[in-house]
Amino acid sequence: MRINWFKKIIRSVFTKLLVVIILTGICVNLVVGGFFWHYRSAAGRPLHKNISQYLNYIIDDLGHPPRLERAQTVGRQASLQIYYEGADTSWTTAENFSEVNKAHWRDWSKNPLIRLGRYHGHHFVELAHDSGRFVFGLDKGLDLDPERRRLVIVLLTLLTLILTVAFLSIRWILRPLRWLHEGVQEVGRGNLTHRVPMKRSDELRGLAAAFNDMTDRIRDMLHTKEQLMLDVSHELRSPITRMKVALEFLPQGQAKDSLKSDIAEMETMINEILETARMHHLHGNLERQPINLTDLLEEILVEFANQPPGVQTGDFPAEIELNVDPDQVKTVFKNMLTNAVKFSAPDDKPVMISVKKQVDAIVVRILDHGIGIPSDELPFIFEPFYRVDKSRSKRTGGYGLGLSLCKTIMEAHGGRIEVDSKPDVGTCVSLFFPLS
Repeated sequence: MRINWFKKIIRSVFTKLLVVIILTGICVNLVVGGFFWHYRSAAGRPLHKNISQYLNYIIDDLGHPPRLERAQTVGRQASLQIYYEGADTSWTTAENFSEVNKAHWRDWSKNPLIRLGRYHGHHFVELAHDSGRFVFGLDKGLDLDPERRRLVIVLLTLLTLILTVAFLSIRWILRPLRWLHEGVQEVGRGNLTHRVPMKRSDELRGLAAAFNDMTDRIRDMLHTKEQLMLDVSHELRSPITRMKVALEFLPQGQAKDSLKSDIAEMETMINEILETARMHHLHGNLERQPINLTDLLEEILVEFANQPPGVQTGDFPAEIELNVDPDQVKTVFKNMLTNAVKFSAPDDKPVMISVKKQVDAIVVRILDHGIGIPSDELPFIFEPFYRVDKSRSKRTGGYGLGLSLCKTIMEAHGGRIEVDSKPDVGTCVSLFFPLS
């Protein structure tokens, strides 16, 4: 979960824009810093002369040869530690001045007579003199350049402020993309009335307008399609009714029975088409009511008691309450159980139905040991009028509308159907009903 969240952040447009801004800021700082470093190096040349003169004044004050007593006095007055190394003698004003030998030295300017050193907060200046080598050390508590430290704090504060403003600006600029993402999700759920806000005047406003226009067109197309199916189905009912009436005047025989069977099939097909269209049209406007799922299933199973290979119940909790449309849910269970029994041989193992409660859903599984469905057919079984193995479907009946209707009913309830099947092994249908 954490890895997916991290990948989502890394791949987001917002993160990429923020990285570009940060890298740009770093590059600008490097250029500006390089300029100031060059300027500082150039400005350090005259400063080097002044420091050299100041240190030479101190050395002259120490006498020739330099005296330790005078060095101690000067050191107390100027808060300096002085180390001297001459040809004949050496001394130091500090009790422990060993840090001098551990310091990291660098040349200052191009004058080889003066060097700067630093070790664990101690700052040193080395000067080569005619009388010997002098090293001047500042107290550890003293700051060599307090103004520079304050400048760094100010720059870091300004950089943080700039990045914060950039962060908030990017979020504001990319807000329409979040609106579009929400719009796509709503349309995917079947809510074609959702509109993306058009509160901006930039290019993203045009994108939002195009998305809303597309949603309107899709809604109109689907409405036209559904209305056409409803109209055709309703219009077909009248001639079918007339055919049924005319059929009653025909003498009994094989021809009459065949016509009755054909008319019954047509009537069943029309009813399924009408129900599918109605479910698409309602999509979420179901006649929901709280029901006990266990009682509903037991009521349905009575109809399959005498149908070989039979239906057995597995794990059935005592009470599971769902807020669903009972009639529509009955249609789903009956269709799934009918298919399980229909495509199983009489001597196969009984169809098994079980109910399990998960964290966010109730799962009803229907397992049969029948002929199964080929893997290349599984992606298409929920398409209207699609039938697996047409020759087989002619023997068993059906028009390829039952599974499509079940899928529509489950989606209207906010649920889903999953099918796992292997030829000559069996099929497992999982029905997921959300708890919320």
